[in-house]
Amino acid sequence: MAYKLLIFNCYGGCATGVAASKACIRLWEENVGDVKIGCLPAVPVPSKLKEIMQSEKRILIDACGVKCGENIIEKEGMPVDKYLELTSHLHLKKEKELPSEELEEQVYNVLKKEVDSLLGKS
Repeated sequence: MAYKLLIFNCYGGCATGVAASKACIRLWEENVGDVKIGCLPAVPVPSKLKEIMQSEKRILIDACGVKCGENIIEKEGMPVDKYLELTSHLHLKKEKELPSEELEEQVYNVLKKEVDSLLGKS
């Protein structure tokens, strides 16, 4: 099944990574049928990349400046329609801890705006 939007997230072990993970799940729940979370480690698997490329659009979220996700997709040549690196985008320092509720909501709002834009919602 091709989706309108696949969301790829690094699921990093830092506050922004955990907040992004929660936001991605919430956005999938809010957009069932249009949005799905893609498996970033599956990108190098040829049969999975073929399936991934059938989605209409793709967004990649990296939690921090290490840009693990970006390195994977560049190596495999997978195009994305939107890329966000959260610590730079939000002007935050990488924190190796669980996120506050405020950070979770801030990350959700940023990602929701991008998802809505990619889905053509106002």
